[in-house]
Amino acid sequence: MRKYKHIVAIIIVLAVMIFGGLFVLPRIALLQDEHADLASSETVADSASAIADQADSTSIAEDSLSFEEKMQQELQVLKTDYSKRKKRYIWTLGRGKTIIVYLLQVQRFINKAGGEILHMEEIFDERSSAFQTAQVDMLKPSGDTLKLELQVSESIFRDDASMLAVAFQVTSLTPELIVALNQLDYPYDLLIPPFGMGEGFYPDLDKVKNKELVLWLTMESIRLNKVHNKLRPLRIHHTEEQIELVIDDAKKLVPSAVGIVSRFGEQAVEHKQLLQAILKPAEKNRLWFLDATMNQLSKVGEACKDLSIQCKASNPYNPDNSALSDYMRSKMRESTKKGLAVMIIPLTLDNVEKLSDLSSRAKNQGTSLVNLSTFMKY
Repeated sequence: MRKYKHIVAIIIVLAVMIFGGLFVLPRIALLQDEHADLASSETVADSASAIADQADSTSIAEDSLSFEEKMQQELQVLKTDYSKRKKRYIWTLGRGKTIIVYLLQVQRFINKAGGEILHMEEIFDERSSAFQTAQVDMLKPSGDTLKLELQVSESIFRDDASMLAVAFQVTSLTPELIVALNQLDYPYDLLIPPFGMGEGFYPDLDKVKNKELVLWLTMESIRLNKVHNKLRPLRIHHTEEQIELVIDDAKKLVPSAVGIVSRFGEQAVEHKQLLQAILKPAEKNRLWFLDATMNQLSKVGEACKDLSIQCKASNPYNPDNSALSDYMRSKMRESTKKGLAVMIIPLTLDNVEKLSDLSSRAKNQGTSLVNLSTFMKY
């Protein structure tokens, strides 16, 4: 009997322990979760506070700048002086924008800041070494007068003074060409014929660095013959469906392609219906279009108006018109005069070698080297 009572007592104790564990353990876990949530909330709050403090400090730093300092930042002033003879401050600006553009920038800044322009005039001083000069008298938001002379430097260019894109027309890709391209220290584009290339072409293409790929599509031209059929040219007699299929297939073969550049195509760009049949699937595939035919009768601009696609025109190197070195120099000049230019040349070892120091030459004249996609945006 005693043994039976002892067994019952043990069973009761075990039952209490089991039920106690079932009740207490979840409460402990719940308390741990609540503690973790509280710690997490405090961490998030601390992070938010830190971000807010950082934003506040940035705002305070900006507010601590004077009116003159803010305008100097806006104009990217290279140097400041004061002329006792002229009784005005001399601000030297980087070449790459005309003085008129700088004056418009000053006007917008002063109006936005709540100041007032009293006098603004471009001046011509043969004794000055500046490229262009203007004088501006203004009332600052504080009510004080500020007299400036803005001088555009003759030799120092802005970092963003101009842009130049380089594109190579690819007809073959040898190991030597891959090595030469990979030694270039700036971005460039490769115009790729998506059809008719050798079996190892695309694996070799993956070995090239710094590249942006563009579809170099053959289009209607009096120069086309049966040899070009392997390139699947876009012809006037093709239906919209046939043209769309060619462009879709090209994009599948080169999925990273960002645009289309015409190959041949001087007849294609005169034919609006053919252009529309080309541009619609290009737009669908998010591709821009560059007309490289130099045909004065081109209707590309007109056809693009009805679509949300970026279209431009540019002249590739033509050996019948000039030497390659002359073409390169003309494109460098074009970039400084117009602010934007593109150089389109055949991909050869000799041509890559001639462009090996382009980055330093471009930097010396304030030109940034960009890819074609950047060129197309401006």
